[in-house]
Amino acid sequence: MNDLVDQIRRQMGAINFVSYSGGKDSTVVLQHVLAAIQGTDAKLYIVTSDTRMEIPYFQGYVDAVKGRIKAYIGQSGMNAELVTVYPKLEHTFWVSVLGMGYPAAHMGFRWCTGRLKIDPITRFTNSVIKKSKDYMVFVGVRSAESELRARIYQKKDYKANHYAPILDWSAHDVWEYLLTESCPWGDHTDLLNVYKYSSDECVYGEAQGVCVGNARYGCWACPLQKNSQLDMLGFHTGEVERYRQLKHFKNHLVGMANRTACRSRIRRNGSEGAGPFLVGYRRYLLQRLKRVEKATSWRLITPEEIDCIKRHWRIDANIHNVPDQTQPLLWGAIKSGGENGYRLS
Repeated sequence: MNDLVDQIRRQMGAINFVSYSGGKDSTVVLQHVLAAIQGTDAKLYIVTSDTRMEIPYFQGYVDAVKGRIKAYIGQSGMNAELVTVYPKLEHTFWVSVLGMGYPAAHMGFRWCTGRLKIDPITRFTNSVIKKSKDYMVFVGVRSAESELRARIYQKKDYKANHYAPILDWSAHDVWEYLLTESCPWGDHTDLLNVYKYSSDECVYGEAQGVCVGNARYGCWACPLQKNSQLDMLGFHTGEVERYRQLKHFKNHLVGMANRTACRSRIRRNGSEGAGPFLVGYRRYLLQRLKRVEKATSWRLITPEEIDCIKRHWRIDANIHNVPDQTQPLLWGAIKSGGENGYRLS
């Protein structure tokens, strides 16, 4: 640990940033950066990105940990600040899907990652460093995570003003550190549950008495997240019905993306092809989302988003809408599974 802390301290600038997601890798990096900044005059920004679409259980965990980190910073007297960034209103998930009619993301069209997470962090970082180039960004990437990351991040200082302290760590290294080193803001009991509740894959080892999954949390409506994750969270938290509601809505949204009856025949660039969701279907989706919100008692969409969504409906009404004579085709596709409109034919 001391060697890595020394490495980080040598890399530090007058201004420093560390992204904190709440996951195991970003937790390890944050602990090392906090240790490195002790006794220095350097400024540290701990940046968290709230997509407003996080799985409720995970969001609750992150919010609780952020509170403990803030308390620790205040007690330590270090020059550190925890900042939460959000996507612009016009770029939120629901404004994009229900307002502009974007279909669910897939591997070939991951429009959401940049809008919801990367861009807000970049905007904040740029706003801070515009008057100073003496800065460093610490990231929690590891080359062992995937072949793609191994190709992109070939050394810890992989690009100017960026440093990946645990690039060469394995998942075992990460868990060994978390389970053996003390945590400055408390302990990692909740972090262990985050992984155990989300996956049945053991990546640390039962010999140590702890078996945790290699979970990767994302937006609850993301089609790239396995349905089993929502099922397991419902089981472990005792909120089966609430997570079942989220899963059914997600399945409906994903399944209808390829239904031509629900898509405009005109793309946003004016060419012919599979365009955005029709305004009629967007209205239906918002109605369904509000019902899920009522059934779960979770805030899933904000009034500001709804206002922005309705403005997009007015703009698209004459272009990406359904003529009256084809309405039966649209609603037949939507309601093929009955009144709830969840089951797909």
